[in-house]
Amino acid sequence: MRRAALALVLLCSASAVQAARADEPESLPRQPIDGIAAVVGGHALGPATIMLLQSSVELRARLALLNGGTLALALGELPRGVLSASLAELLGEALIALEARRLNLDPPDAEARARERQRLLEAAGPEAAQLLRALGVTERELSVWAERRAVVSGFLAANLEGTLDVSNMELERLFRSEPHPYQGEPFEEARTRFGEWLGRERMQAAVRRWVDTLAQRTPHRVVTSYR
Repeated sequence: MRRAALALVLLCSASAVQAARADEPESLPRQPIDGIAAVVGGHALGPATIMLLQSSVELRARLALLNGGTLALALGELPRGVLSASLAELLGEALIALEARRLNLDPPDAEARARERQRLLEAAGPEAAQLLRALGVTERELSVWAERRAVVSGFLAANLEGTLDVSNMELERLFRSEPHPYQGEPFEEARTRFGEWLGRERMQAAVRRWVDTLAQRTPHRVVTSYR
């Protein structure tokens, strides 16, 4: 399911990006933050847990800002709201990855890992490579992210395939009865765009339900708060 991987891509709010852009710094970023942001799979570090570093949260936030703005914006001060959203995204990925491990799902192959790596960079935009060089991000760090995202995509494909399908009749009913971005347009003209939008909305809702459920039954500890 190609949309599955995109469901967990960080969606920064327009207001957060706009607020950051209003005071866009020109200097290079501060040194990456060191320390643990969260431990997933237990309340302390161990062989069965996933450790999320504060520097990983910061990097994910910078990639998200680059997607919605400029390289200078992504290299500047990070809004706390974007950091908080980045941590939530990484937590969700870790929770699903641990559940996939518990269920003994097949690990992703090299093609799946390469695909997720490409999606991660494409989502940030054409200046992604320049940002990573400026921050000194290694290929090993990218590989760890790509591996985990590939595991998540495999899990979602196995658990959500077919559950989000909508018939043509249902699609038209929802177009006429539910709020959406294409109000006022004829259904026949907006059918394709509305169907894609509805698919993304339903995918994101399904992922949120999974993450909420797993968060309730998977021990984890958040060490850093960005409130």
